[in-house]
Amino acid sequence: MKNIFIVSALSTAISAISYAEEATTTTAAHNDLEEIVVSGTRIEQKLKDVAGSISVVTSHDIDKQLVSNMRDLFRYDPSVNVTGNRGGAQNIVVRGMGSDRILMIKDGMRMNEGYGADGANDIVGRGFIDTGTLKRVEVAKGAASSLYGADALGGIVVFTTKDASDVLDEGEEFAGNVKAGYKQDGKESNLAVTLAAMTGEIEHFLNVAKRDGESNQNFDETLPKQDVESASLLYKLKVPLNDSDYISFSADLWEQENSSSRATGLLQPFRGLAQFGYQVTDENGTEEQETQAFRLAYHAEDGAFYDSLDTFIYQNDSEQTEKQFGALDINAPMFGVLELRDMYRTGVYEQKTKGFITQISKKANWGGLDHLFGYGLDIEETDSRRTVNDYRIATSKTTQQETITDTTSDKFPENTTKRQGLYLNDQIKFLDGALTVTPGLRYDRYDLDANGSLKTDGTPYKSIDDSAVSFNIGALYKLTDDLSLFAQYGQGFKVPPYDLAYIEQDNTFAGYRVIPSEDLDPEESDSYEIGLRGKLDRLAFSAAVFYNKYDNFITTELLETQIIFGRPVNIFQYQNIDSVTIKGAELGLTYYFENGLSTFFNAAYQDGKDDTTGDYIRSISPLSGNAGLSYEAMVWNVELIANWTKSMSKVNEGENKSDGYVTVDLLSEYKVNDQLSINLVLNNLLDKEYIHFGSRLSVDHGSNDSLFTEPGRTVAASVNYRF
Repeated sequence: MKNIFIVSALSTAISAISYAEEATTTTAAHNDLEEIVVSGTRIEQKLKDVAGSISVVTSHDIDKQLVSNMRDLFRYDPSVNVTGNRGGAQNIVVRGMGSDRILMIKDGMRMNEGYGADGANDIVGRGFIDTGTLKRVEVAKGAASSLYGADALGGIVVFTTKDASDVLDEGEEFAGNVKAGYKQDGKESNLAVTLAAMTGEIEHFLNVAKRDGESNQNFDETLPKQDVESASLLYKLKVPLNDSDYISFSADLWEQENSSSRATGLLQPFRGLAQFGYQVTDENGTEEQETQAFRLAYHAEDGAFYDSLDTFIYQNDSEQTEKQFGALDINAPMFGVLELRDMYRTGVYEQKTKGFITQISKKANWGGLDHLFGYGLDIEETDSRRTVNDYRIATSKTTQQETITDTTSDKFPENTTKRQGLYLNDQIKFLDGALTVTPGLRYDRYDLDANGSLKTDGTPYKSIDDSAVSFNIGALYKLTDDLSLFAQYGQGFKVPPYDLAYIEQDNTFAGYRVIPSEDLDPEESDSYEIGLRGKLDRLAFSAAVFYNKYDNFITTELLETQIIFGRPVNIFQYQNIDSVTIKGAELGLTYYFENGLSTFFNAAYQDGKDDTTGDYIRSISPLSGNAGLSYEAMVWNVELIANWTKSMSKVNEGENKSDGYVTVDLLSEYKVNDQLSINLVLNNLLDKEYIHFGSRLSVDHGSNDSLFTEPGRTVAASVNYRF
């Protein structure tokens, strides 16, 4: 059966390439450099005019690759790594920097933060989004605090959702599409309906989607089954006030529910105690995640102090609830315990953000030079809470007496973070437009308040406040109309996050405790980058080298090991270390042949160390990339992609290494007619057993490798009908 899959897939690719040689009607070679982006300066501009590296994923990429979650979203970008899998916490790592040091923005709104990441993977995740609603995703690499403030220490990810104008052709009053699909990995079926309409001059957009399936499996399909269901609704309204000005409103709702026969966190301390008389007799768990984002905006053009003005207010609420149940039959007379114990745990993480954002652009000519100014104001406030309730019912086997305990603890106190930022940037043209210099400056103030909460010793948590000025400057020089040299320097700034500064966690029974770290200093970064991008005849390319230095980097430190009740207990605390340096290089090449055929090669290299100890940073990636063939015509689109990763040996003693691997994917699209199209994807075509390096970041050394393998060969397909 495996050989049949391989022969069939390769035959499809070969047939498509043969057809390309005979095709007389083809599409023009796609030029990624013409893509419009906003993350570089918060002003729309072409990617080729940005003085810095930005990765872009388009809606066409999402459809072609059958993307259903963030892990899929960056599958073919070696400079962006996503840890975690479908249904669980996922974390984006850009050039070795991850967790909440990467700011995520959706339609201008700050998305929820993760909890418990420490640069690897989250206990509670972020990036809850239905990828089918996305028009474009941009990843701006390196410090971006001069534009977006704190949390943009290592980069930003900007999600832009679709509008009615993306569905309606000129002159149409009603249009839409229905998309249905299935992915073998996770056994996920999905259905989405998109509608767009004009009622007079008013635009309406509606997308409703539903996904049902399971979490991702390993190669042997031995992981516990976890059912995953999600649903989303996105509605947008746009009301014109005149030919250029308008007001708009959006409501973005998303929810997901996971259910499993395992209570992983609750029962983990007991799983190795069977020989002592602790037997697990029953268990289950559910997780519920939901987000609700509302945005009211005003857009204006051609004012006295602006060419374009966008201002909006928003509220983005997220809540994640984990419920676990475990039953124990305990026969441990050596500990004096003979009982039946039912245990219930409910963990809730809530985060509510509200904000007022103003973004303005203005062209001017001063001193004979053309300027494009961008300036604005950001005012945001975030409330965060993490509470865990443990409820126990213990029934004695000897007396039948029932004992009930009910305890509630906060992993960190309920807190409020206030942010105020004012920024100004400029694009200055020199040498008749051949040289563009883009300086930027931003002032930020942050206040973190525990709202009078007390620590376990009865003393109040400290309030943390700070301010910073962040600077950025970039330059882009056009060697020719199609070839540009660019360089940039950027500063990053991040106040100590509430979950690291305020966390107070006593898991003595599990062998560890975490104590608060209220004297943490803000993290700071300096990012340097130089690159070359453009076209030479049929060759399109981009190349960049970068050097990023992070001062006062926050990481987990083991303070001491105590013996409590005869067992070792590690005492941890988050602390600043002097500095961390991450450096690397990225390369992308695409050569366009005639008749729609092209070949491509992409690669990324990273190296990162603690400057004091010389230890490697755990979140860096090994040398990796992809190469392949692509064919685009009027009715057929086919890509054959080989993904490769070198073995990861840059790890510290006692940490996990990962072997190198090569996998092959096949992506194809067939356009039956103007209304109907079919997409088919074969991932891991050669059925390779391997471990993605990102899956081992937060796993103990010596764990069972088979648990962390990626799925074998899987098939995914979708049908999209436009009307």
